[in-house]
Amino acid sequence: MQYFISVFISAFLVFQIQPIISKIILPWFGGGASVWTTCMLFFQFFLLVGYLYAFLLSKIVKVKFQVVVHLTCLLLCLFLLPDNISDLQSISINGAPTWAVLKVLFLGLGVPYLILSANTPLLQHWFTNHANGDQPYRLYAVSNVGSFLALISYPLAIEPFMPLDWQLKLWSSIYLLFVFMIGWICFVVVKQNKQEILELRKQGINPKVSVYRFFLWFTLSALGVVLLVSTTNALTQNVPPVPFLWLAPLAIYLLTYVVAFSHFALYIRHFWLPLFMLLSFVALLIYFIGGQFDFITQLLIYLLILLCGCMICHGELNSLKPQQGNTTLFYLVLSAGGVFGSFLVAFVAKNIFDDFLEFPLAIFSVLVLATASLWWNKNEEFAETKSDMVGSVNSSFSKLAIGSAVFGLVWLFVFIKLNNQYQQYDIAKARNFYGILSVKDITEGSVNERRLIDGTTSHGSQTLPLSNSAVPRSYYRPGTGIQLVIKELSRDGQVDVGIIGLGVGALAAYGQKGDHYTFYELNPLVSDFANRYFNYLGSSKADVDVKLGDARVTLQHELDSGKSNEFDLLVIDAFSGDLIPTHLLTNEAFLLYLQHIKSQGVIALHISNRHLSLLPVIMHHGKNFNMQVMLFETPGNGNDHDAQWVVLTNNSRLTDSAKLIYSQTVIPMEQYKEVIWTDDYSSLLSILKVLN
Repeated sequence: MQYFISVFISAFLVFQIQPIISKIILPWFGGGASVWTTCMLFFQFFLLVGYLYAFLLSKIVKVKFQVVVHLTCLLLCLFLLPDNISDLQSISINGAPTWAVLKVLFLGLGVPYLILSANTPLLQHWFTNHANGDQPYRLYAVSNVGSFLALISYPLAIEPFMPLDWQLKLWSSIYLLFVFMIGWICFVVVKQNKQEILELRKQGINPKVSVYRFFLWFTLSALGVVLLVSTTNALTQNVPPVPFLWLAPLAIYLLTYVVAFSHFALYIRHFWLPLFMLLSFVALLIYFIGGQFDFITQLLIYLLILLCGCMICHGELNSLKPQQGNTTLFYLVLSAGGVFGSFLVAFVAKNIFDDFLEFPLAIFSVLVLATASLWWNKNEEFAETKSDMVGSVNSSFSKLAIGSAVFGLVWLFVFIKLNNQYQQYDIAKARNFYGILSVKDITEGSVNERRLIDGTTSHGSQTLPLSNSAVPRSYYRPGTGIQLVIKELSRDGQVDVGIIGLGVGALAAYGQKGDHYTFYELNPLVSDFANRYFNYLGSSKADVDVKLGDARVTLQHELDSGKSNEFDLLVIDAFSGDLIPTHLLTNEAFLLYLQHIKSQGVIALHISNRHLSLLPVIMHHGKNFNMQVMLFETPGNGNDHDAQWVVLTNNSRLTDSAKLIYSQTVIPMEQYKEVIWTDDYSSLLSILKVLN
């Protein structure tokens, strides 16, 4: 029983720490989905290293030596627990954000996570010897259950009720108790054999693994992770990458492992494969026009596609697992495949694709590998079975394999045609750590403009042909809340404006001689495209500066160095895709903003969003910091977007302005309940439009 309890706790700790650490470092690197993708690569890689450590340690003949080495490593890790990981934020990190994330994770968590990852395969190895060669797949199932429960418990029972530092302390306390439990097992393992040296029992015969079977182990495992990470990336284009949206796909991924490797035979090829074929066409819709669906519909579709795809990958892995011997090799190959899958998305895809092509390619690859696995299993059935059922099984496998292959080719053809059609307006497109950016020239009917698109959402536009006297369009056009506020402030003379989020730089067009506009932009690619393909910045009458880096980090550094910007107006417009990073809307963030504006300064927030109603969060900040809240909703006319701006200020020039009073939208207070967001906790459920 102690083996099962220890494996459960070990797996629970491995997956419980992932959202905790990821959430801590998320705002350090801009709050984008790529932070989680990089974290996944780190966790997968150190899981592989942990499995390799267990594999090599299990080859040592002396069990006593295995016990001493592993127990020593666990005890040393007690001095390396991530209780003070926040101190790493002050480390000067140069180079690409991906490497910076990996560096922070390694310094803050690397060694304890590595040794913790090794516990499950090592305990399974000891259990096999203790149980006279009994196969350890029951322990593998218990491990996956522990991982699954760790993930679903975090957003439900941990995150809402504990600040992040308490979460770390709780995790470290459980880790300490776990070390004592492993010490007990080590004592039992050594005591079990009275001799000084124990010859390990052989785990039965280790038959030779064919190259083709080895290939399928590796690629099916890698594909499951590619599908997981690419689905998470696609899902979080339009909403903030909060822990729930990381953990739901990961929980589905682990659940398919539990189900596929269970004894209930729930993986039925003739059900899951046709269902996936049907869902693959739904995947085309969600890939090209996902922004047209509400958040709940998107979430359910993505998770269903992931469930079905991973069920096929892991079901086929279960059919290919070794029946005797080679279990540690099997786990090692699965872990290596997982690392390779994460590496493909985190590094390779970002460098060779200028779009989220890993998602549709993963869909197509599921059909390809399912076909390959079916042919392998068909041949094995034919080789090992000599009954009259062989012909029936062979025919069934052949039909399903051929159907899967033909369908995959048809699906790929349709995808290529649609993708070419979708990209016909592109004049530039690039991808980096922060996402996918494209510039499109749209000429349809009365529309003749250039747009900057992040993911599926416009970041701004400019009328064609480009002009130095261009009038801002879209969310920044005349008559919107932000234009009215800038115009009112300009009546007093020169204004100093800070803007978090550059876009195409449209707000610079409102700048007058003597004004100063400072843009804070996380993504260097946005700055490049705004200067190269639009001319709002270059033609502005105001002095314009662009500061690259996360705005909150930059503002904090400025404050720490003794500089308060004393902005007349601070604009928060840092959405990516259709989201505003949550770390820019917390109590701690607003406290920082207030230290960078004048006593009569203004904070204006662009909260136009298809899925989230951010007004309740802003209303709490207005009440908390004793500021008046003004809402400006400007309906779209023709091709313009609906624009929603919120202003927080105590500037009587604005609050008493007849023009602004006439233009503002009355806030129905009875319809809005204040929502409190802090750095420790920010829930999306309370602000989802479909639930309010």
